[in-house]
Amino acid sequence: MAEKIFCVYLAKDGVPYNEAYAKLDLPATPWELWDVLDKLRLRDGEILYMEIDDYYAFEYLAPHLEKLDISLNELNDLAAQLAALDEVQGIAFEGMFSMEVQKKVNANGGIITMQDMRDLAVSARADCYHVVDAADDAALGRFYAENDFIPELDGVSDTVFKMLDFAGIGRMMRQGENGVFVGSLYVLCVGELTAAPPCPKELPPKPSHLFRLTLGLHPDFKDARTATLNLPATEAELSAAQEQLGTLEWENAVVLDYDGVIPNAANFADLPMEMNAFNSFSGAVRDIPFPDRQIPKLKALLEQFEVKDIGTAMQLVEHLEDYNLTPKLSSPQETAIDQLHFMTDEHSVELLLPHVNLYAYGCDIIREDNAVLSPYGLLHRADYQPMLEPIQQSHESEMTM
Repeated sequence: MAEKIFCVYLAKDGVPYNEAYAKLDLPATPWELWDVLDKLRLRDGEILYMEIDDYYAFEYLAPHLEKLDISLNELNDLAAQLAALDEVQGIAFEGMFSMEVQKKVNANGGIITMQDMRDLAVSARADCYHVVDAADDAALGRFYAENDFIPELDGVSDTVFKMLDFAGIGRMMRQGENGVFVGSLYVLCVGELTAAPPCPKELPPKPSHLFRLTLGLHPDFKDARTATLNLPATEAELSAAQEQLGTLEWENAVVLDYDGVIPNAANFADLPMEMNAFNSFSGAVRDIPFPDRQIPKLKALLEQFEVKDIGTAMQLVEHLEDYNLTPKLSSPQETAIDQLHFMTDEHSVELLLPHVNLYAYGCDIIREDNAVLSPYGLLHRADYQPMLEPIQQSHESEMTM
């Protein structure tokens, strides 16, 4: 699973009474990005508000990212580039970023662009740098002198060598090379930066797969083989994935990466141990009619009931018609206004609005309907009975009494 680079808060910008929002760790998978849109329910003309809540290990980027007009897709792309860096490459990125900032400052206050950051991340992976174990000018000067990088010191006796001003030598070399110190290391950029391919502002289309697993062998096997599996899969496809891994037992495998139309599937499926059951669940999700309307409802139900097992998840798929989801409602105030529009005409609603405690009225409607405000909209049972547990479990409980 990818390292967390940023945590973002997303909401609608400037929509009265709207409380739809989402929090997301980046980099996010394609379906996680689309899940955010299910939670926000942006309509035509509405603007996405995005704020970075946490920069984790990349706090030094904050003053620069805050100045940029960037989209969720662009920020996610940068996060993916940064998450791909190993420890040394991350240090190299920070060093090269510091050099680029100084270059922009010297060029009359130019700003670091998103493309600059992406270029630097790609360059760090392309080894366009040198890293030296030196925390200050003195250590750097000694490194250069001891490793014959300064021709003028050839033939100098040990006695004279010990008398050298290593701090002065290091400072001279650093300033000449435009290198920087990052923690206990010295970073020097070498050669031209590698340009990252352009990144569109818009999110890519919805993925063609419903669920995708990248599988590897358990660390005890010390084997780097992986297999990618799209679900629902045929028996032949499941067997082929096992053969690619070199094992016939799912218990010998681990999930390295997951992307799915249900982002929180890991909460109720023990993968890859429950592969066959989850494959059946995937087939049931594939066969859901009107998926654009029903899948957000399924996600809302899974969260509402805090589902922890694949059996209950499957029951909810089978009983989706027993529940109603109204995506356009995200707050008690919106619920109250919607009810007023149902009861009377537009003009009367406009006259009533200033005189109604919308929050209190909306809370009463939600309570009366035994509804809940889920991250995906207003959710309630079709029969308006209390939503204490999934309907199928409720029926089974009644039968055993």
